[in-house]
Amino acid sequence: MRRKNSMKGLFLPLILFVLLIAESIATELLPNNVLLELYFIPHWVLVFSVIITLYYDQEHSYAGILYGAIFAFISELVYTDLLGVYLFAYGVSLYGVHLFKKLLHVNFLVTLLLVFYALIVCEFLIYGTYFLIGVIDLPIKEYLMERLTPTVLMNLLFFIMIFPYFSKKLTKWKEQPKR
Repeated sequence: MRRKNSMKGLFLPLILFVLLIAESIATELLPNNVLLELYFIPHWVLVFSVIITLYYDQEHSYAGILYGAIFAFISELVYTDLLGVYLFAYGVSLYGVHLFKKLLHVNFLVTLLLVFYALIVCEFLIYGTYFLIGVIDLPIKEYLMERLTPTVLMNLLFFIMIFPYFSKKLTKWKEQPKR
């Protein structure tokens, strides 16, 4: 039994690592002419971290926030030139989810709304930070239509695909005794 519980502790980081790799591959697999001028950012680590926060974390545990922040930072190390933006955005949005969890009864609809909330908060924090320091100069109207909308829709689609399996699996892991 002890070995099984210790192996369970490796599954969450392993799943997040696979998602981090898959995020980079996802944008390359979609042909440019299908997307027209639309641009989406896969935030699959964020989406999965929300599910961890809601279905695995206890009231006073923060695995979803911690894993989300760690993997956001790893993503920044690999894919961006500016460190701390994704770490901050993921951390703030996941902490908000953690606070809402205390107020709401967690089910599919609540989870969908909290994933939506986390994506919006995260994207606006990233956009706002990059806009303020001059990394991007994309006007808000173009950002909303060309980046935010496709990003949120694609990530919600990803959520709908993984939710049935992982919500059950994480709830089961949460209920197993910890040693």
